[in-house]
Formats: sequence, structure tokens, C-alpha cells
Amino acid sequence: MKIGLEALKTNLTSADVSVNQRYVTARRARKELRGLHDEMWKMDGRIKARKYRFTKDADTERLLESKIGLGTLDVAGELRWDIPVPDLSTVTWKYEADIDVRTPEDKNTCWIICSAMLSPFVFLLAGYWNKTVKLVDITIRTVTSRLQLPQNNLDVSVLPDDQAAVTLHTIIQLLSTQGQLSCGKTIRVSSLCRGIGYYYERLYVSYLSNRRIEVITLDGDIISTFKKDDGRELFQRPQYVTVSASTPPTLFVSDIDAQTVLREYKDKKLEFPMSVVQVGPGQLLVCGQDSHNVMLLTERDGKMTEIQKDGLSLPHSVSFCPYTLTIVVGMYQNDLLKVLYAN
Repeated sequence: MKIGLEALKTNLTSADVSVNQRYVTARRARKELRGLHDEMWKMDGRIKARKYRFTKDADTERLLESKIGLGTLDVAGELRWDIPVPDLSTVTWKYEADIDVRTPEDKNTCWIICSAMLSPFVFLLAGYWNKTVKLVDITIRTVTSRLQLPQNNLDVSVLPDDQAAVTLHTIIQLLSTQGQLSCGKTIRVSSLCRGIGYYYERLYVSYLSNRRIEVITLDGDIISTFKKDDGRELFQRPQYVTVSASTPPTLFVSDIDAQTVLREYKDKKLEFPMSVVQVGPGQLLVCGQDSHNVMLLTERDGKMTEIQKDGLSLPHSVSFCPYTLTIVVGMYQNDLLKVLYAN
């Protein structure tokens, strides 16, 4: 209609037409204007404004008012650590390709000095030279989290409730392992601490100075100390610590040359024992750094069996996943993580 009115106006005001033509145009324009008015009346009837009212869905309204929202996340149980593990001396092991755990932020060779299984396929690693702890997912062969620490770390242990503990010479640093690694509270110790193990709300910590093992709470209170037996020094150079879940629980300490409380385990194939870790009832894995191997120790009879040697060079740390029958080995001054699967 607007375009039509503009056309009528142009025809009526044009200077190029005669008076007669202008008269004829005016008569036609009157007729067209009546038509435009009729269209306007019709249009007025077509335009209808509607009101709308939103009605809440009753079920959705009850959900939004609920304090638990979509639902709750409840503990359905704990991951079982006592799952059946076969005699590992009868298992054939195969290598997958090594995992390079060095990241762009690392300025030095990693040297995975210790490791621990956090969950199936996920391992917590400590790199000595770079003062870091890392999470590595061996299924995707990737470092998923990295945390810089203030001092060189020496050993790690996994705790309940998404926590871990790492020894840093003069302190024990607690970590949160949920998602990305982060630091929690610190426990200050009296001298140079080395290895650490956890068992039922207690930390078992070895010390290189004033050689001993201390049993402490998560608040840092000392409960007991293992240092001498009948006046004899028990330890010469205590390294890694683990507590087996046997009956009664037994404390295992790797030491180059020591007298022991209950029993001393030796084998000519094991030289310079480092990391020791429980893999199942009555079975432990021990790294032989200078013998370049991983040994299986049977607690019942003290027998040691070499389960892996090929491909290892100065193995320093070992950890085990009972769910997937996977062994992870870190080596001295090396960026590579060795992963062995049961064949």
C-alpha cells in the first residue's frame, strides 16, 4: 500500500504531464484510494494479538525444589584390594611400547624414583630430578596431571579418600589425587625421611639419618619406632617400605645390608634392592637396581624368583595393578616407563 501511494503521488505531481492527463490520473487515484482503504479495514481484522501464559510442569517443579536434584552419588563399596592374584612366578610377561613420561615443563631427565597404583590403569609417579609428581594413564599412554613440588621427592604412597603422601626429605606432603593433583597439608619430620607406606590410618616412614622406621598418624604423631633389636641396629640404609596384609601384618623394608626383626630375605640374583610392593597375599615385587631385574618374593617360604630382566636398566621403582595384572617399572635417570602385561 505504501508503494502504491508513492506511485499515485508521483503521477499527480509530475511536471511532464498535461492538465488533462493530470485530471484523468486524479480520477483513477480516487478509485485506487478507496481500494486501499478497504484493504486497510480488512488488515485490521487480520491482526490479532494473543496472550500467552506459561504453565510449569509439575514433575519438573518438584525436581527443582528437591535438595538432591537429579539424584545422589552414594558409596556403593570399596575397590577390593584382596582380589585373587595368581602366582606371578608362573605368569609370562610381555612388553608394550615404553611410555615417555617427560613433559615440556621438565628441564631434567625424569628418573621415576617411585610409583604407586592409584586406580586400574592409572599410576602415580614421582620424578626425582624435576621435583614432580604425575598421574599417568597407561591406556592412553599420557601424563594426565603434573604437580611441581618444592623439594626432590623420594617415595609415594596412596591413601584412602583420593589422597596420597610423598616424602620430601624433611616433610611429608599430603596430596589430593582427585582429578588434578594438588597439595594438601604437610607433616614435618625430624630428619631425612626416605620411604613411606600406609596401613590402616598409619604411615610407616624410613629414615636415612638416625636409621629407623617410624609409625606415625596422619597428624604427625609418632606412635612407635623400629630402630634396634636386642641392642643391634636393625637398618644400615633403609629405602622403600611396604606393609603386607598377611596375618599378622608384616613390615617389609628394602635395605642394602641390614639385620631384621623377623627375617632377612636374600638372593644372589637380587643386588641393591630398591622399591618393594605387595602384589597379593604373600607375594611382593622387589626391584634389583644393580641386578637389572624385578624379583618376586614369596612371603611364606622366603623364595625369590626372577620374573623380569630383559629390557630393564637400573630399575628403581615398581608398582602393580591386581585388576589388570600389570607391572610398571621406572628406571634410574630415565624418562621411560616400562609396562608389562600378563600374557
